[in-house]
Amino acid sequence: MIRQAKLEDARALQTLLKQLGYCPDLIQLEQALIKNNGADSTIYVYELKEEIIGFVSIIQFFYFPTMENIMRITAICVSDQYRNLGIGGELLSFVENLARFYGVLSLEVTCSMHREQAHLFYDKNGYSKHSYKFIKHLLDEIQK
Repeated sequence: MIRQAKLEDARALQTLLKQLGYCPDLIQLEQALIKNNGADSTIYVYELKEEIIGFVSIIQFFYFPTMENIMRITAICVSDQYRNLGIGGELLSFVENLARFYGVLSLEVTCSMHREQAHLFYDKNGYSKHSYKFIKHLLDEIQK
């Protein structure tokens, strides 16, 4: 079952985020769940037999150059032990249907360059590469 994340899902989400290589503090994660579970930013979990085994987080925003609303998958993860069972595809389908419901014409996903298996997953599910993403970490400048 896919449902909106709740505060009590924080520990399970922390475990999944660690599988992606992130190390969120539990308190920060709880704050993020409170702050980012609204109209424009939402986290959904995949629950199987009362266990959180996957999640997807999305944001929706207006993209000025094309004058359209876009939905972006900011993170998606299925627990190591449940991968390659179609759960990731179910999460993608869920978000695609959500986007259609809201009248969103484009759905995009960001993915680290080193996640080659994920690239194949997105290709297999009809996503194509369209642009590069450049990042400048401002905290690095502040600390100098």
